[in-house]
Amino acid sequence: MMKFSKMLVLGTITLLLMSFLTVITVWVPQRAEGSGLADSPWPSYGRDSKNTGRSPYDTSHVDGTEIWNFSTGNSVTSSPIIGDDGTVYVGSQDNNLYAVNPNGTEKWSFSAGKRVHSPSISSDGTVYVGSGDNNLYAVNPNGTEKWNFSTGHRVRYSPAIGSDSTIYVGSDDGNLYGINPDGTEKWSFKTGSSMTSPAIGSDGTVYVGSGDSNLYAINPDGTEKWNFSTAENVFSSPAIGGDGTVYVGSRDTNLYAINPDGTEKWSFSTSSGVVSSPAIGSDGTVYVGSRDDNLYAVNPNGTGKWNFTTDGWVGSPSIGSDGTVYVGSLDGNLYAVNPDGTGKWSFETGRMVVSSPAIGIDGTIYVGSNDDNLYAIGGLEDDTNGIPGFTLPVMMISIFVAVIYSKKKRTR
Repeated sequence: MMKFSKMLVLGTITLLLMSFLTVITVWVPQRAEGSGLADSPWPSYGRDSKNTGRSPYDTSHVDGTEIWNFSTGNSVTSSPIIGDDGTVYVGSQDNNLYAVNPNGTEKWSFSAGKRVHSPSISSDGTVYVGSGDNNLYAVNPNGTEKWNFSTGHRVRYSPAIGSDSTIYVGSDDGNLYGINPDGTEKWSFKTGSSMTSPAIGSDGTVYVGSGDSNLYAINPDGTEKWNFSTAENVFSSPAIGGDGTVYVGSRDTNLYAINPDGTEKWSFSTSSGVVSSPAIGSDGTVYVGSRDDNLYAVNPNGTGKWNFTTDGWVGSPSIGSDGTVYVGSLDGNLYAVNPDGTGKWSFETGRMVVSSPAIGIDGTIYVGSNDDNLYAIGGLEDDTNGIPGFTLPVMMISIFVAVIYSKKKRTR
């Protein structure tokens, strides 16, 4: 009996330790690369400073079940981000930036002069967001305005935040601006047209696409390093691979892989313009959408791996740590695609999905729709507040066994 009791106690302790370690693994945020960004599950468009679109969190349990939706007054083309406390931030064409609690209730809203686009959040909790009223806004964690920076035209793309907290943002006035954390201008770089969301390399080089058909590499001091020309507008935001390769799409129908020195590595052709921003898997596979209604998976050497067909233009994908790819389409659906290119599930919204998904610490997928809503999409275990499905049962069994053992010990 004594031997059995010791084994029971040892087993209980082991199960409790397993549960505790699992909870810690899931609940502790993993830092997005670039220390100027918030230490949160998804602090910016593309998740990290390199715009890889890759989450460190498992989404294998997500089955397309709607957890909640948050209604705004107009289309949500903005891509949501997530703060370190789980707050979701998203812009709407109703001219507001919304902070939404993890349970789907409104925390606060911040009003700009015109439609609000995709935000980013810094390590001090400041939210930066552009608006159609020509301004970049810095918003305090409580929803009050910190400062605004005026440009000559609309600010339609998400800002990037450097490791030194410099904010980089493009404007339809043709300039990329480097802005100090206090809202003063550091420098501006002129191109021939509007620009996309920048990506930042490990050496501080800023990469940005422009409607003048070029991808630009810009030194941290605002001088040009090189430019790479395509045959059409570059409205795709670049992503940077682990070896420094820069991936970007063009309306000339190609996805380009560009070496760090600005020379072409390879190009991959689709049947229509590529305005989607690429995402990069842990194995180097590049995922990108096209206006030919397909999501493409491209091997690191530029050969096609597979394509997944929808009924509308395909937006910018995001990737879970389990390899599932999430992408919206103008057919009104958010798609979950397995790593082998087969469909896992789809979630139908009321109108087209231009927004790029964000992935939470518990695997919840957040995405906006032109039906005016922000959606939170999860799976069967999501009533456990993000604790993995097996963890609660194991913890409950462990506690039950411990109680039984305790009672037996008192009655002996």
